Amino acid sequence: MTFLLRIAAAIDALNTAIGRWTIWLILFCTLISALTATLRYVLDWGSNALLEAQWFMFGLVFLFCAAWTLREGGHVRIDILYSRLPPVVRVWIDLLGALLFLLPVCLLIVADSWNFFLISYRTGEASPNPGGLIWWPIKLAIPAAFGLLSLQGVSEIIKNVAILTGDRSMPRFKGGH
Repeated sequence: MTFLLRIAAAIDALNTAIGRWTIWLILFCTLISALTATLRYVLDWGSNALLEAQWFMFGLVFLFCAAWTLREGGHVRIDILYSRLPPVVRVWIDLLGALLFLLPVCLLIVADSWNFFLISYRTGEASPNPGGLIWWPIKLAIPAAFGLLSLQGVSEIIKNVAILTGDRSMPRFKGGH
């Protein structure tokens, strides 16, 4: 189990680093948004590339921060019941949720979005707007991000199994128990 916990720690470190770098896109997106508005209203000049860059960065933040958010326990749960359950039941719910829902859905999205990316790449898909951006890089981000989310799911599974086997201590949950 020690080896698997090292793998989980490496996955955690990878997704944390990617998440921390990705949040900088929020600042860049804000600056580009301000620049776009300034150019439009001061110089009466607009750019579809700048607008699309904002959309792409916004999408990248959500895509590449999802795994980090999972690691930090920040995804939405139905806490009405979950918060009232004993910690061991919560661990089982998290473990079964990852095995039965998270991993299958993520892997399905990776497989399907990979084809979506390949079609875009092979056809040289670009924005229909004048001066717009090419689209295949953002479409490549989809399978990459869901691949990272899948890896984080594996990490969470390893950590939950380690808790159930006694190789890791029970986490302290917010809201009691």
